[in-house]
Amino acid sequence: MSGTMTQTDLLSPAPILEAVEQYRGSIVDMDASQVYSWDRFAQAREALALALRCHGLGSGDRVVMALPNGSLFIAALAAILACDASPLLLHAKTPTAELYRYARRFGAQFLICEASVDASLADITTSSFELLFAGSVGLRWSIFNLSGASSSGPVLRGVPLHPTSGSTGLPKIALRPGFAALEEARHYAATMAIDNEDTILAIPPMSHAYGYGMCVMVPMLTSANLICMRNFSVKLIQKAMAEYPISILPTAPAMLDVLSFGQSTDFRSARLVLAAGAMMSGRSAQLFRQKTGVTPCPLYGTTETGGISVATSADGLDVDGRVGPPMDGVQAEVRTQQNSFSLGHDTGKLYIRSSSMSASYLDDQGQLSAGHIDGWFETGDLARIDADGSIHLRGRDSDVVNVSGLKVVPCEVEEVISRMPGVREVKVYGAQRRSVQIVKAAVAADSQISAAEIRAHCEQQLVYYKRPQVVVLVDELPRTPTGKIDPDQLP
Repeated sequence: MSGTMTQTDLLSPAPILEAVEQYRGSIVDMDASQVYSWDRFAQAREALALALRCHGLGSGDRVVMALPNGSLFIAALAAILACDASPLLLHAKTPTAELYRYARRFGAQFLICEASVDASLADITTSSFELLFAGSVGLRWSIFNLSGASSSGPVLRGVPLHPTSGSTGLPKIALRPGFAALEEARHYAATMAIDNEDTILAIPPMSHAYGYGMCVMVPMLTSANLICMRNFSVKLIQKAMAEYPISILPTAPAMLDVLSFGQSTDFRSARLVLAAGAMMSGRSAQLFRQKTGVTPCPLYGTTETGGISVATSADGLDVDGRVGPPMDGVQAEVRTQQNSFSLGHDTGKLYIRSSSMSASYLDDQGQLSAGHIDGWFETGDLARIDADGSIHLRGRDSDVVNVSGLKVVPCEVEEVISRMPGVREVKVYGAQRRSVQIVKAAVAADSQISAAEIRAHCEQQLVYYKRPQVVVLVDELPRTPTGKIDPDQLP
């Protein structure tokens, strides 16, 4: 289909706007106890777009958008796109200084956020005002004209801009236009049979690629009902599961770990509990299954490609690194290297080709650069593909530790340590000691387990160069708001 489309068609916001226009489900904001029928949502969205135009938002403008989950997020996204402007999607809790850095780096003229955010925003704006959404005082928000920011590079009209994870340097901006966004939603819907009979509980941040695809684009495409919460809350999840027929529950592995403890929640209405954003360990899956009777399904994707694969409960219970076969419409390929024998002959870099891939990157100088070669995107992940087509992730290519020329894949060491009774979670990574790389492990475990016991266990289970030379016991692993381990905060 994309081969017959022009570049203008591929970058157009029309597919997203048409999906939003045709939406016939209901949106529930749990925190505000508000229910938006499709017609009420449409009226509020159209009024918002008119207000933005009246306040100067025009074609080609770039808008830093930092809003929490809810009908307001989707309405603001659609309203900005209807003005032919491009939203740069950031987490709702992004500090003022970081919002301003993004605006300056990527030429945004406006910032849109809740009215209740840090008062220091006044220090970086030339003007501000407030709008009401659907007449609700509880959903006030503001638009700020950023001082000192100017557009640079090509004019982008109605193209959503998504920061990447920045795991190999400063975050880049991926262009995920309307065609790619709806293609991802189609892949999800076709693979998991999602339709207007489903109800999706939106827990992951809608500003993040995972939440954006599963909790914004999928319901807009399928008219599935959407239950939204601003932050991960066990109490609100329990309330939502009790009051609504939640059939699809997107989560992150760290969230499942929390839900596996404490008061039990009835998840029997959920036909799919998904875990994405980080690799789910077998231990996490087993604990959640024992607690709830539901098998969580690992889902894998990237900002640049959208969703790639999902392992449904029918695929079995082996989930350590296994993320299932590519979704409908997605191709995966592992490319091994001659010098990668230490990683296993069938393990190599994972490449993806998909109609949902981002169009390109936007760099600090405002220039566009291709994010793929000959239609294939290099994910930066190490993987192998089984005979049945299932992808097994083996860690990031950049995470491989080089111990005197011998390669160590951290996830292999993590699997060994995680099998020790009492170990809750573990992260293995490279560290420098006298200008050479060593293997280091941060382990969250019960108090009776010592670092010496962990090292002794590794001596029995691993060849010498794979054993952690340093083991640090921590209460918990540091994580980002999206549930990924924060490498900058590791000990």
